[in-house]
Amino acid sequence: MRIVESISKTTETGKQPKTALVLGSGAARGLAHIGVLKVLEQQGINIDMIIGSSMGALIGGAYASGLNAAQIEEIACETNWLSVVKILFPKRFQLDGLLDGRRLQKFLLALVGEQKIEELKIPFACVATDINSGEEITLNSGSLVNAIRASISFPFLFKPFKINGNYLIDGGVVNPVPVNIAREMGAERIIAVSATPPVHHHARRLNSGKLVTPKNILAAANSNSFLQRFLRFFNENGIKVDEENVLPSQPAMKLGIRRQMIQVAMTMENVILNLRLKESPADIFITPDVGAFQFFEFNWANEIIYAGEKAADVHITDLILRKDVSL
Repeated sequence: MRIVESISKTTETGKQPKTALVLGSGAARGLAHIGVLKVLEQQGINIDMIIGSSMGALIGGAYASGLNAAQIEEIACETNWLSVVKILFPKRFQLDGLLDGRRLQKFLLALVGEQKIEELKIPFACVATDINSGEEITLNSGSLVNAIRASISFPFLFKPFKINGNYLIDGGVVNPVPVNIAREMGAERIIAVSATPPVHHHARRLNSGKLVTPKNILAAANSNSFLQRFLRFFNENGIKVDEENVLPSQPAMKLGIRRQMIQVAMTMENVILNLRLKESPADIFITPDVGAFQFFEFNWANEIIYAGEKAADVHITDLILRKDVSL
C-alpha cells in the first residue's frame, strides 16, 4: 500500500489516528526541523505528540511548550550565536566535558521557562543515553529543561547530566531518530525528520603497504624471544633508529580533534540510524538537504530552515490529501 493511501485512512472508530512528529539529532543542521514545522502549520496538519533526540529535543520541546514555528524561527535567526558560545564557555574547562552545562540550563530556561513535560500543550518525550550502561533513556515527565539538557549533551563537549542517579548524554548516541518511542507512546502515524546527512557506506579492501626497515625482521618464535627482543629495543643505547626509514613518508592530513569527533559521530550515527529505522520505520521520512552546513554553523539558520521547508514540501501529497483531512 502506498503511503499516500495509508495516510488518508482513519481508525475503525472513525477518529483520526494519533500522529507523532519525530525530530532527530543534527546540531545546527537540526534547525531544519523549524522549516518542517512551518510547513505542517501552513497545511493545518495536527500533531498529537512530539518525540525528539538531541537538537530535535530542543526544537521539539520548544514547540511542545507553546512556541509556534515563527517564534522559534525568529529566535534561531535573530540570536547572536557567537555571543551565546562566549557565554556558554566557562573560563576553565571541565575534566569531564568542556562545558559544565549550568549556563546552558539558563539558556534553556530563557527559551522554554520552568515547565513540566506532563503539563505541556503537546505530549512530548525525548531520548538520552546512560553513559555507564549504554541504555536508551526516555524522558517523558518532570522538568522540560532537564530533559532537553540531557538529550543534547554531546559527548566530550558537555558534561553528562545527572537525573535520578543516572548520568545522561546525547540521545543521538543510541537513537538519532527515535521512531520506536513514538510507537511505544501510541502513535499510529509517524512523520520523522532526519537532519543528519547520509554517509554512503562502501566496503573497500586496502593493501596496507610496505613497512620499510633496515633489515628483514621475522616474527618472534615464542613469547620468551619476543620479550627479549622487546626489552633489547629499549636497552640498547648504541643503535639509533632512523625514523624516516622505519615508515615511508606520507602526506600530512590536517584533521583537528573537533573534526575527528564530528566525523566519527556522524558515521556512527548513520549506522545506528539505518539499523533503528529497519526495526521501526516511519510512515513519512523527511531528509532535508543540509550536507553543505557544518555541525556548529548556527549562523546559517535562515538557509538551514529553508532546507527543511523544501524537504517538507516534497512530501505534501503524502502529508495531506485534502485541506480538510489532516494526518
